[in-house]
Amino acid sequence: MKKTHLLSLASVVFAILTTASAQEKPIFRYGGDIRLRQEIWDEIPLPTDNPSIARNGYNNSYRLRTRLYGSINVLNNLNLNLRAVNELHETPSGAEAYVWPDELVFDLINLELKDFLGNGSKLVLGRQEFILGSGRLIMDGTPLDGSRTSYMNGLLLHKPLSEDLSADIFAVYTSDEDDLAIGNLHRKLPGYSPAVDGRDEAAAGLFINSRSEKSKGSLYYIWKHETSAKKADGEKIDNADIHVIGAWIKPEFTDTISGEFEYAYEFDPNDENGIDASMAFAGLTYTHRWNHISTFFGINYEYLSGDDPTTDRNEAFNPILCRAPLISELVIYCYDSEGAGNWNNLHYPHLTMGFSQESGHNLTLTFGYMGAEENNSVGKGYNRGWLYIAHYGFPLFKGTKSGMGKTSGYVRLEILDPGDYYTSDSTAYFLRWQISVAF
Repeated sequence: MKKTHLLSLASVVFAILTTASAQEKPIFRYGGDIRLRQEIWDEIPLPTDNPSIARNGYNNSYRLRTRLYGSINVLNNLNLNLRAVNELHETPSGAEAYVWPDELVFDLINLELKDFLGNGSKLVLGRQEFILGSGRLIMDGTPLDGSRTSYMNGLLLHKPLSEDLSADIFAVYTSDEDDLAIGNLHRKLPGYSPAVDGRDEAAAGLFINSRSEKSKGSLYYIWKHETSAKKADGEKIDNADIHVIGAWIKPEFTDTISGEFEYAYEFDPNDENGIDASMAFAGLTYTHRWNHISTFFGINYEYLSGDDPTTDRNEAFNPILCRAPLISELVIYCYDSEGAGNWNNLHYPHLTMGFSQESGHNLTLTFGYMGAEENNSVGKGYNRGWLYIAHYGFPLFKGTKSGMGKTSGYVRLEILDPGDYYTSDSTAYFLRWQISVAF
């Protein structure tokens, strides 16, 4: 099956490139980037007594990701975009995974058609990356591969409706395993770690976007389908259909005060025992700028519903296509027993403060309390703990006018003082430093 997919892809690419060669001046762009990371974490608490969960315990790894991309103008307003990814993942003990040439992943393979429905319109068909709305629901289609990729397979149609309004229509399908990965034949993607036989997922939806001088936001509807699977203990996970309606707005009240608000409701109209969940975010930020420095202070609250074990319904919020570490790089591992990045059952009031410079230096400090809506863990409490985050980003080399050689980095430290939601009372921490170079 894999060979069939690869041969079909090769045939399509060959035909397109042959067509492009007939043009007088085909435009070809290429480049890439290199990302080096070290990640250290320890004492990650889990809502389970299962000792087989790999994240528990001390971890130290180096990750070197290399990406190469190319884009060719096939016809007027039609581009073919390709990108290949490999990541070397090594621990100081010598254990290795994703080692060249063991794995080569094509995370971009798409045709991009511009302006076919008027100026500003765009249709992208194939493997691609996109973020819709705030990104809290549509952002990452491959959460289990550890941020090596974030693509989705499908189509995205963007159409301006007026000066301030636009529409995004999307449809995606993600198989449990990647048929186009070379070398790693069992590369898991969606992130349902309890499943043995895999779980594919599909989604489609509509975003109506508004952007004015003082605000931006979206109204949206999303449908998602998850295929049946089987857990390690043999328990069957039935097919699931999830419908989502929501709204997101980011207004500027004054020159110094801005806000962000979002609410989404998840339901299944065809299943009396289906999902009944929600998500909410509210935040206010004060910004003050002088010279080349901008300082900010924010107060925020995030809510994700949790499953009540006493009911027949599923009240746990489903992050749809965003099981990414938007809230925390550390706490995302606390959900490993539920599936990678399966954010739910959370009350998170928190403060943010920091500064950013035009030169590229920036610092963000976050402090907040994490509580659970339901005490459905091994600890039987509601206190997930206090979370502290410090993130410092910095430029190293501006590069050329085209971006060649641009180098930047960051250091991120997270500390979690766990509460009675878990059985562990040991302080957990996560540390990452990163250097990225574009070429």
